Amino acid sequence: MVQPVHFFVGFLLVPLIGLKLAGVAYRFCAYYLGDAAYREAGPPSWLARTLAPLLVASAVVLFGSGVEMWSFRNDLIAYWTQVHVLSAVAFTGALVLHVAVRGPRATREAAADLAPPGAGGRDGPGGDVDVPGRLTRRSLLGAGVVLGLGLAVSTANWPLSGLSWLYPRKVGDGPLDFPVMDFEGGGQRVDPARWRLRLTGAVARPLELDVAQLRALPTEEHRYPLKCVTGWQATRTWRGVPLARLLALAGPHPDFGHLQVRSTSGYHWDHERARVLAPGALLVTHVDGAPLDDAHGAPARLMIPGVEGQANVKWVDGLVVGLARPETYVEPNLVPRSEPVTGPLLPPDPAGRPG
Repeated sequence: MVQPVHFFVGFLLVPLIGLKLAGVAYRFCAYYLGDAAYREAGPPSWLARTLAPLLVASAVVLFGSGVEMWSFRNDLIAYWTQVHVLSAVAFTGALVLHVAVRGPRATREAAADLAPPGAGGRDGPGGDVDVPGRLTRRSLLGAGVVLGLGLAVSTANWPLSGLSWLYPRKVGDGPLDFPVMDFEGGGQRVDPARWRLRLTGAVARPLELDVAQLRALPTEEHRYPLKCVTGWQATRTWRGVPLARLLALAGPHPDFGHLQVRSTSGYHWDHERARVLAPGALLVTHVDGAPLDDAHGAPARLMIPGVEGQANVKWVDGLVVGLARPETYVEPNLVPRSEPVTGPLLPPDPAGRPG
């Protein structure tokens, strides 16, 4: 729920930020190209000259990175989350200073612009003469708010998903017709002939299974939703080998505390013992009777009921039983040196298809 609301607020502000940047660009050009009115008013203060470039640059990076992350492609740079957060901190800090300096004057000017003629304002109490440009500013502000609301509703998948026709990830009716998120090292195309599932760690009998051996094991089917932190969910019937059965074959240490699930992409997630032994915790090979495809994690993906999508690893090729505490999400994924990457920066796939 948090992320759809975040998208809504961000897209709501896009037209207003765009109008503000256009106004700043106009005043900048007018002053430095010698417009008489701007020259007569004199140069901006040193603080304004310092804050303006920071505000403009941080706003462009903040909203640009936000749109890139909303697209769910994450192709342009490996660390968009860090870029987005740092630009938000810079933008917020510069904006607070800007409001503190310009706030009182801007409030008076805005009140004068929005007040009807005769209500007082820049023309003085009871004045009847309209302020030049007042109607234009009112119209632009109103249009920006309306455009922002329309953009937010159509992109954020909130509050009404049926109206979000621009939202890039929608859930359909087909077995595999649900979004594919690329934050787990997306784009893997695993060669089934070369793929092996290895179950290692604190076990008595380490396992190595090929696709045929995995599919020959007894399977179960469970129906429950796959929920994503971005707000969508897809309810499907998942068929696969229970993790408890795989662990029993390997003979885990009686005191094991967690299971690390690894992907061919290098992405991994640790799950506590209770979760991996729970009913419905599967190494999935089929969805609603259809075999997994490349995009959805073939030949095997993790599915644990009640666990968010980012923790249900795709393209699973490793299960490591551990005795110590499990790693948190922050440790393997938000530390820049170990964050999974996508697109052209994707690490080599040890079981990938040639070419």
